[in-house]
Amino acid sequence: MAQAAFKTCEICVASPGHNYCQECDQLFCDGCKISHLRTKMTKNHTFLSGPNINPEVKQYCNEHDENFIYYCRECNTPICKICVIENHKKHDLCEINTSTAINKAEIESEINIKMNKLETNIMVIEQGTNAYHSDVDGVMHAIRQEGVRLKELIDTQVELFDQISERATHNTTSNLTVDW
Repeated sequence: MAQAAFKTCEICVASPGHNYCQECDQLFCDGCKISHLRTKMTKNHTFLSGPNINPEVKQYCNEHDENFIYYCRECNTPICKICVIENHKKHDLCEINTSTAINKAEIESEINIKMNKLETNIMVIEQGTNAYHSDVDGVMHAIRQEGVRLKELIDTQVELFDQISERATHNTTSNLTVDW
């Protein structure tokens, strides 16, 4: 059975690299990540972890090759410390982590609202389906009852016809016998 390809740790080159250091632009295994976070210079580095990390997606300003540390609310874009001075001095800024947390909360709220609407719609559909099946059952019952009633009516009419036919035959036979 084929296994999913994985990238190796760029430090020890032995273990799978499941942790991406955004500041160093490198993949780390769990052990090397712990060592990396113990040094004074790199203890505040941020890591992305998990199967969906994409080291090709840079968290750097293309203009200044600096980390994004702020988010400009007016321009709706992440910015570095140099961008703040050059282009965003009087803009409404917040730290990138704060902005990410706010955006995440908003997205989660929207997802919850949509999930609630979806669950409500599913309940309405289920209720409609149940009502439909109940109506179909009621109509089928009414059709069966009408069928029974019509069958009884036909049986009664056939029986009456048989009686009339029998009487007519009897009367004709009686009349013929009397005439002889």
